[in-house]
Amino acid sequence: MLQTWFKIFFRNLQKNWLNSLVNISGLTLGLAGLIIVLLYINEEKSYNKWNPNKDDVYRIYNHTDRNGTWSVGTPAQAVVFKSDIPEVEDVLMVDHFYRDFIVDHDGNKMYSEKIAVSEPNFFAFFPFKIKAGSYSSFEKTRNQVALSKEFSNKLFGNESGVGQTVTINNRECIVAVVYTISGKSHYQPEVVLQFENPLPKNHWGNFMYAMFCKLTPDTDIKEVSKKMNNVIIERRHKPHAKEGGITIEEYEKRLGFMTVRYAKLADLRLQTVLLDGGPEGKGNKQLLYVLLGLSILLILISCVNFINLSTASATQRAKEVGVKKTLGLSKKQLILQYISEIVLQVFISFVFALILVELILPYFNQFVKTDMSILNTKVLSIVFLIVVLVSLFIGSIPALYLSNFKAIEVLKGSFSKSKKGVFARNVMLGIQFLISGFFLIGMLIIQVQMQFIINKDVGFSKEQIVAIKINRIGNEYAKYELFKKEIVKNPNVMEASYSLFVPGKGYINGTDFQYKEVPGFSAAVNLSDYNYLDFAGIKVLKGRSFSEKFASDTINKIIVNETLAKRIGVYDNPIGKKAKIGWSNEREFEIVGMIQDYHFSGFDVKIEPMFLMHPKAFSRFVNRMLAVQVKIKMENVDKTMLEIEEFWKQNIDNDYPFTYEFLDKIFAETYEKYKKQQTMFLILSVLVITIALLGLFALATLTIQQRLKEVAIRKTLGASVKEIMFQLLKSFLKIVLISSVALIPIAYFFMQNWLENFVYRIDMPILPYIITPLILIVLVFAVVGLKAYNATKVDLIKYLKFE
Repeated sequence: MLQTWFKIFFRNLQKNWLNSLVNISGLTLGLAGLIIVLLYINEEKSYNKWNPNKDDVYRIYNHTDRNGTWSVGTPAQAVVFKSDIPEVEDVLMVDHFYRDFIVDHDGNKMYSEKIAVSEPNFFAFFPFKIKAGSYSSFEKTRNQVALSKEFSNKLFGNESGVGQTVTINNRECIVAVVYTISGKSHYQPEVVLQFENPLPKNHWGNFMYAMFCKLTPDTDIKEVSKKMNNVIIERRHKPHAKEGGITIEEYEKRLGFMTVRYAKLADLRLQTVLLDGGPEGKGNKQLLYVLLGLSILLILISCVNFINLSTASATQRAKEVGVKKTLGLSKKQLILQYISEIVLQVFISFVFALILVELILPYFNQFVKTDMSILNTKVLSIVFLIVVLVSLFIGSIPALYLSNFKAIEVLKGSFSKSKKGVFARNVMLGIQFLISGFFLIGMLIIQVQMQFIINKDVGFSKEQIVAIKINRIGNEYAKYELFKKEIVKNPNVMEASYSLFVPGKGYINGTDFQYKEVPGFSAAVNLSDYNYLDFAGIKVLKGRSFSEKFASDTINKIIVNETLAKRIGVYDNPIGKKAKIGWSNEREFEIVGMIQDYHFSGFDVKIEPMFLMHPKAFSRFVNRMLAVQVKIKMENVDKTMLEIEEFWKQNIDNDYPFTYEFLDKIFAETYEKYKKQQTMFLILSVLVITIALLGLFALATLTIQQRLKEVAIRKTLGASVKEIMFQLLKSFLKIVLISSVALIPIAYFFMQNWLENFVYRIDMPILPYIITPLILIVLVFAVVGLKAYNATKVDLIKYLKFE
């Protein structure tokens, strides 16, 4: 019996090879896409899952209506939250980015870019597995340091390193702990270094550090956040209001209250509160949802294909059903048999999908910068369950359809197609056109938006400019001036300059800005050299740039951007206006110029209020340098960079690695995640449309084959080729038109939501909504029209000889 069933199954596969090819290949692609997406989602959600504190630790942010949401907190908050709120067990203050230093042990110097600088209780929040030493030793004094097992091996070889002395940034430290990290973590440092001195406990304005709060188990974070807000009012706002001689109500009206935002450690990788994702970066939650949605649509269109082609080819098996019923097979047995056939095809697709994923995964890992493996029990179990459910779903419909054939009618040859069956098939074909059209519209709109971003004027020149990292080498500004003076002697170097903000990297420095009675707000502070505006091609709209001719430019002069000028209401006449800034309330700073807004933070955020000052305006900032920028000729770039590197190592810094990036590349990284969305959408669009066209071709083949006798009769009665083709195409064109009408509002809704993710975006274009239905119609003419034209060449005698 089983052997007979297999013979019938394989003969039907062979007979309907096109249907089988479309069904299996479509579902293979759909399942492969789903597996990859689920692996990616599982990878991103795995961050911090190893941490026993993951559900009790929250990262705390600060929000004001004037300044938006900041990723950092103040030491004063850490003190009062722990003392005034019983549910807060402990608070950690730590740098929200890695620092890079040379770690020196008896002349053996190792460079690390992953150094976390923290308060001593770091490991109470991130309890990495101890390989040697103890956390209690680490917390005893601030000269204790912790090393990862890998970094310790590089520095000390096979020795544990505990108790050894190392020098980091001119500090002598003792290795107290060697640890390993057992899973993906928000922090994955090679070195954990403590702040050299305790943080100022009463400083409410020092927004510099990431703040984590550990709560007692099963605490309601919403209630705790309310208590935090009340503590801020009592400890910060009320004393400030009293000092200013105003009521707390007036204070709130003029300046607003600061409130907290939060994200659980378990969810921190995919939090959407801020762009700042921490030292290990931020997961692209939107991309995950887009890929998951698209993979589901891919599975759906594959299932629709499967059902459509299975029911359309059912008539070819009508006599088989009639014979089996005559021989005594029950309806239940027939249903089971035909479901089993579908299940077997689906499982063949599943096996092929696993093979395809194994081949594709290395390239996908490289694309999204992960190290995923297909050997993930959780993901494979989920997909296997989906395969079972999909098998039963798409197998039951054609099985029920086939089993309901009446034996007497099909054996007499009087079987005809069910109107309900044709209607159901048309609905599913319409769903195919709907999904295909959605992908086409999405692909076109994404392309237009990406071109808008790529071609948008960023407000400065980024071509031919190289940003060379300046490390903590001491006396940085003097060394920069030496470099600037000497490097231009290289014939391939055009100019050198400096600004604290490297365009595309965002701003890293801010302070309060107060102008007359305008409510104070936070403004980005960019330190720049005299020639920077001309060097970067930033337009001066009013006033002037900094100049060595004016000694006061290094004392109390600033240049503002358009956004800041508008914020304080002096856009039309900013020159000569004076304001106070948070760093120094003793002296006022005079505006000497206004520049055109430029994108120093990329396109993900609006251009912030920003002002420039010379580094010498504050002595403590004169050596706060991150990168020097050099404009080079594009001929012999490699040779030029080698010459610059040689000069740098000989005259500036020979200890740290020489690292640089081209500015256009840095800026391109700011919209990399959207380019990934574009690429993934394009790939999936091609797959969906290909599967839909294959399904349409196979369905058209079966449908027209069933109407060949009708074609023969029409041709005998004198119908022309055009008339016959129109009759065969009419039903398909009708379905396309109905699908297009339904498509437009659905696509508009989802694509408008996608565009809302961009601060700078296009208006919704109309052309894709016009082009897409036309493309679908052309595809129907191309695919179905080809089969319809071939049908007009039918042999009349073959189909009419028994009539």
